[in-house]
Amino acid sequence: MLLMPSRYYFNLTDDDEVIRDEEGIEVPDLRTALIHAFEAIEELRKEDASPMSEWQGWSLEVVDSSGNVVHRLPLDGAAPNKNSRH
Repeated sequence: MLLMPSRYYFNLTDDDEVIRDEEGIEVPDLRTALIHAFEAIEELRKEDASPMSEWQGWSLEVVDSSGNVVHRLPLDGAAPNKNSRH
């Protein structure tokens, strides 16, 4: 069975404010989208030397092309493990 690529978006939110990803990425499945999300969080942490407390309450939402939040990754916790099954 041939899978069609899907578009996923990575929004940053603290539940009051949302910084929308207007472009998104096309990937073959949710697992690949999550790997990209973990990499985006790692990149954010490298670029922004703010203490973790600055990210308190913020998360990265993985949103599918229908606008549904399919996964939420907190930014104020430990670095995510991209090999995790979640």
